[in-house]
Amino acid sequence: MIPRARLVRRLVSAGAVPIVTLVAPAGYGKTTVLAEWALRDERSFRWLGPHDDPDDALRTITTAAARRIPQVIVFDDAHDAAPETVRELMQAATRLPLGAVLAVASRRRLPAANGRLRAHRLLVDVAPRELVMSRLEAAMLLDAAGARLDGEQVDRLVERTEGWPVALYLAALSLSEQDDVDAATSAFSGADRLMFDYMDCELLADVSADQRTFLRRTSLLGRLSGALCDAVLETRGSADTIAELREAGLPIDPLDRADLAFRYHPLLAAALRAELTRAERDLEPSLHARAADWHDRHGEPADAVRHAVASGDAERAGRLLWSLAPQYAGEGRTPILGTWLAAFRECERSAEPTLALSAAAYHLAEGRIDDAERAAESAQRALAAAAGAGDLAAAVPLLLACTARHGAARMGENAAEADRLLTPDGVARGLASLLIGVAHHLTGDREAASTPLAEGASRSAGGLPVVAALCHAQLALLAVEASDWDDAERHAHDAYAMLEPVVAPHAVRALVLAVFAVVAAQRGDLAQARHDAADARRLLADLEGFPAWLVAEAHVWLARAEIRLSDGMSARALLARAARIQAQVPDAVVLAQWVHDGWERADAFAASATGDGPALTNAELRVLRLLPSHLSFREIGVRLHVSTNTVKTHALSVYRKLDVSSRSEAVERGCAAGLIDP
Repeated sequence: MIPRARLVRRLVSAGAVPIVTLVAPAGYGKTTVLAEWALRDERSFRWLGPHDDPDDALRTITTAAARRIPQVIVFDDAHDAAPETVRELMQAATRLPLGAVLAVASRRRLPAANGRLRAHRLLVDVAPRELVMSRLEAAMLLDAAGARLDGEQVDRLVERTEGWPVALYLAALSLSEQDDVDAATSAFSGADRLMFDYMDCELLADVSADQRTFLRRTSLLGRLSGALCDAVLETRGSADTIAELREAGLPIDPLDRADLAFRYHPLLAAALRAELTRAERDLEPSLHARAADWHDRHGEPADAVRHAVASGDAERAGRLLWSLAPQYAGEGRTPILGTWLAAFRECERSAEPTLALSAAAYHLAEGRIDDAERAAESAQRALAAAAGAGDLAAAVPLLLACTARHGAARMGENAAEADRLLTPDGVARGLASLLIGVAHHLTGDREAASTPLAEGASRSAGGLPVVAALCHAQLALLAVEASDWDDAERHAHDAYAMLEPVVAPHAVRALVLAVFAVVAAQRGDLAQARHDAADARRLLADLEGFPAWLVAEAHVWLARAEIRLSDGMSARALLARAARIQAQVPDAVVLAQWVHDGWERADAFAASATGDGPALTNAELRVLRLLPSHLSFREIGVRLHVSTNTVKTHALSVYRKLDVSSRSEAVERGCAAGLIDP
């Protein structure tokens, strides 16, 4: 027996209330808890059950009320007793004296007027959620049952069983029969042979054939309601059936305070789904299709997508999925997109335009622009073969603009084409405006950039916060270039706020943090600047597959922040990466200017960091940067196209200005000053 101290303490302290009920499905340890209570409580315990004479049980309570002796009278397995007997016992218990308690344990709802008893503070309910095992209790149970699990495996089983005591015990028995314990803890469900047999005998044995069919066919629903079940089963009266099944003691939990929506315990649902697959596999697609229809009609697109995917209907699934994909991608909810898309083969995703478009959005958010471009091109081919593309025609150029694989100008052209095709009030126009504005900015037309960026921020604020954040970040950069630091700070704050509630792609968050760090450093808030720069640097450490302009911007402006924070070494490393990435966007002349300006600032900082002596010339800096190599002075001369004597002259000048006497000391001092990479 595993001690349930937390629960027993509550029962021991319930002496001021005459009735305690423990109502929960089979396997929640009600009798075990009552037995532990008897061990921990000084009062005497009298045990009664459904097989005792009802008149004797009633006399026991009446006598206790008359003698006014503190004691606990336990009526166990009340679900097997006649409802009238339970009702009379609980009514008699209302007259028990202080310290005397009637404890009733049942698998089913009790027939007494619990609402009235509760209102008069005559009743304490112990619900299933209080009988579930804590992590510590679960670990003790699993260990006692012989399952040697690590902490992560225990957590996994607690999550999968939701602390149901009997399920944890049966899981331990199941694990003992399997070689790969780690895989078994991940796979354990109600479909496991031991768990299914238990539920079949203890939970489902008394349900009728019609109720069993109802359970089986509704097991694929994540949320149960009378109307939904009626629609899926093409019947009526489902709400009454759910109520009957709850009365029968099945683990069906309410999802609201009005008892309008419910769910099966995950283990029960898994067992029933396994039975559905065995008994009525051909029926599953139809059930899922009806569920998708109902959720779609009632404005619940996520549930509709899940069922449409499960039904195997690529057209319906694609349509519903595309209605969510841009928002999910922008808010960082890409894992669920990936799960839905994985249900279809590559050929199915390529042939159905909306699936291909959804895949492109998913790959973009995950930083795989090559895959995104291929998916967008597949959508383009599929749309060309289909009639009446409608608004979908705008999605292809918009997604191709997002990949920005063919330069900034082409990005702007694709975005402008999408903007012309999109409906006037479409939220995607915000994304098109962002890309148009960025294209103008990076190709040198700063005046033309601000209007679409401002429009993009306004259009996206309510639906695509990641797009709005990028618009504000780009507007902040325009303001920095114009030395309008008040405007830059305002836009930087707006960008930061937009990303606060969402899980944005790393490249987006890194750029916003870099811009915020630059602004914070300018206003003298160095602590904030260092914090944001560190976060941005961590995000950029291993960033591949995002649009080149976005990644290059994040690097070059983070480098600017690092220079302001006197970290020349980090700035140079960032600028080197920015220069390599910028080469992928050759027509982004402003981006090239930013990189060049960054190097000049880094050199100026490095020169000032060498001390009070003369600054190094550009020629001397070029020689210094080659000193960490194993090249001889002659080989350095060949590399720089100067004579060996010139290299020696520059090297000696470097030694003098850095106040060192050897090549190794010069390298060490140069690294410390940020003049060269370590």
